[in-house]
Formats: sequence, structure tokens, C-alpha cells
Amino acid sequence: MLVALQLLGADDVDLIPEDVLGEPAAPTEDARATAPASRLSRQLFFEDALTLSNLRDVVVPFPPPLPPRWQDRASFDARLRGTPASSLAFTLSDRVNVFVQSGQDVASRSTVRNDLREASVGWQPHPAVDLEVGRIDVRNGVALGFNPTDFFKTRTLVGQASLDPSVIRQNRLGTLMVRGRASWSAGSASVAFAPRLTSPSPIIEHDPLGVSPHLAATNAAPRVLATLGFEVLDLAPQLLGYYEPGRAKLGLDLSRPIGGAVVVYAEWAGGPEQNLVARAIGFGKRTGTLPDAAPIVPPSDTATAFRNDVAAGLSWTIATKVTLNVEYHLHEAGLGHDAWNNWFDLGGAPGAPAALANELWYVRAYANDQQEPMTRHQVFVRASWPRAFTSDLELSAFAFVDAADGSVLGQAAASYYLSKRWTASLFVSGNLGAARSERGSFPERVSSIAQLTLYL
Repeated sequence: MLVALQLLGADDVDLIPEDVLGEPAAPTEDARATAPASRLSRQLFFEDALTLSNLRDVVVPFPPPLPPRWQDRASFDARLRGTPASSLAFTLSDRVNVFVQSGQDVASRSTVRNDLREASVGWQPHPAVDLEVGRIDVRNGVALGFNPTDFFKTRTLVGQASLDPSVIRQNRLGTLMVRGRASWSAGSASVAFAPRLTSPSPIIEHDPLGVSPHLAATNAAPRVLATLGFEVLDLAPQLLGYYEPGRAKLGLDLSRPIGGAVVVYAEWAGGPEQNLVARAIGFGKRTGTLPDAAPIVPPSDTATAFRNDVAAGLSWTIATKVTLNVEYHLHEAGLGHDAWNNWFDLGGAPGAPAALANELWYVRAYANDQQEPMTRHQVFVRASWPRAFTSDLELSAFAFVDAADGSVLGQAAASYYLSKRWTASLFVSGNLGAARSERGSFPERVSSIAQLTLYL
């Protein structure tokens, strides 16, 4: 999920552990965030991120334009939460970005992008009941690398420096919806309804002003999500039911502490659907990106069948406050060994038409846009050290390992809090593996991002 694909592109169960929540570069609330007023809390900051990428030749030609060799993103970010009355609350979260990069005219329509992440109003008629309407980022799931039960994650990616999934899910587009929640001594329940407002947009939207709210991505189908959480045997289970036309899913989240340093967790989602390739090609045809006569490539069964998604792992916090997460991910709709061989054989054959290679890469862009794995089996490892050596330094690293070919997407990150207002961060990401492997077939070999943040 490096820039190559990005260009082609209670109710909330807390992530485990808590110290990975939010963006790594954000300052701690007690020392660095803007102090909230009596009824208003705010966080305002400017950010500049410079990306340098090392590109390589790939087996299946990447459709033009190639990922930029350098890119600079300047952003202004605002997050506001207020309670104008005891039973009323509002949330506003927005980011304005200006992109300048190699191979792109500064006057391009891709130069400016506004990401309206959240804009909602909430009402609490009873201490145990609350209602909310607006653009809301609903997050579900207990795993870090892949969340099968996080049904509203699709088509919500925004530009940011970190590829860490635990960071991405804290900084993404919400969905316009109405949500009601209730809690009681033994559990909680919620229902969310997101209406269909327009037809689905292509993966790459063409907004001449860059200020679209992207409702064609988040509200292109009516969607309903119901959750029920309760306490039993220290497992904290949450049951979920999700529906949209043509797709229905059931889900289950579980987590359990073992001692004071280890938490085991798992989440499952399952339901009838086509596999990833068939869904990608169908979406490309519906949105006009692919011609109606486009074949299913790599060749794939188009039947609808019950398919499972699983993420299971553990979190271990060591005495030094280093937290290690290890997870296994199963995505039955993803590509297996034979499908990957076909992907390379078809796209890398001498004289293969460019349209075929474009379609093969489109499947990968669709998977990235949906935030689901391309492959069926993978392992995810993450380590974080919030106060490394000094209270002002934060270190983290993660790796996705493809269980079939051993290729790796990895990232190491370091954030240093220069003062209460300034943070400097460095992110180094790489796609490692053989030329005919999932990660080794990306045009980007290594990307480095230097980021500077000023909090107001």
C-alpha cells in the first residue's frame, strides 16, 4: 500500500493496546495538545511531508503515470469537539492538503484536496442513550493490521505519511449516517444507517477543485450496521450485522487479557460474496473505468459463496513499555498461489497488451481502495516504543509478510517532540521480495518521508 496504490486510489471497540491509538506524531494530551476550553476542545496544526521514492522495473508494467519520485504535501488540520449544551455535542474534523510532485503541473486538479473526515451533531436525551447524525467515522474491530469487522473502512483513505494501519484508521473519511447507541450495566448496542446519496465514483475521482466531500465513495449504497456488546468470561464479545444491497456480513470481536501484560484477541466476519477479482472487475465496469467486455483477469470463479475473514493475534507489553503485536490474517476472497502465478504470467508475457496490464493493476488498486488484503494468508507484526530512551522520542515498526511467497511490506517510524509545538518525524517504507512476489512486484522499492508538524 505504498504511494503507487494510494495514487490509484461501547460501539467502537478500542484498538489494543491503547498507546497505539492516534497518529504517532501527535503530542500527548497533557503536555502538547491545545488545552480545551470549558465547552470546546480543539487541535489545530500545520504539517509538511516530503516523500522521496526509489523506483524499479517490474514484471507487469505499471500503468502511467508512474508513482512520483518525489512529492511534498502541505496540510492544515483542524479537529474540533464541543458541547454547546449539556445534552448536545458536535464534532468537526477536516484537513486541507496541497500536493506538489514530480511529473505534475502545479495547476493540476490534483494539487489541492480537502478531506472532510467528520462533521456531526449528537444528542443525548438520556444518560444511557445518544443519537448522532452527520459524517461519522465508525470504527470496529480489535486487531491492528486487518479488521474484518470494520465494515465502514471501505473507500475512506486520505493522504498521510504513515502506512501503519492503526494510524490510517484514526485518520480517514467518515460516512454520512444516522447512528443511535444505548448502554446498560451488562453491555451496549448500536444501529447505524447510511443512505445512498449518489452513484459510486471511480477509484480515482476527477474533482476539478479538489474540495469534493467524496460522498460518491462513502455513500454510494444504502448500508446498515447493528452491533451488540456484552461481558462474558472476560471475553468482551461484540456481535455485528452488516447489510448493503448484494452484500451481507456477520461479525464477531473477542478480546481477553492474560495477566497484566498480554491481551489475546480475534475478529471474524463472514457472508456470501464474490471473490476479490470478480468484485474488482465488476466495480470497474459499473464506474466506467473498465470496458463492459473486459475479461476476468486473472481468470477467476465469479460465483457467490460464503467467505470468511479472520484476524487473530496477541499484544504483549514488555516491562520497558515496548508493545509487540503479532497477528495472522485470513482473507478467503483474496488471491491464492495459482491466481498470483496467473497474474504474473498474463501481465508479464512478451507482447501482452497494455490494457491487460492496466486491468491487472486495477484489481490491486481496488483492494487498496477497499482496505482488504490482496492475498489469502499473511502475518502482521508490529512493535511500538512510545518513550524510547527519552520521553520525547517515539519509535515504531511494522511488517506485513505474505505467507505464500515471503515478500514483505515494512515501515519504520520515528517521531521526536522538539517542543510543545513542534514535532519532527521520519518514515521509511519498503516493498521487499522477489520480482514475482506480491510486494516485490511494486514499482516502489523504498520510500522515505520527512515530516514536520507545528501545533497551534
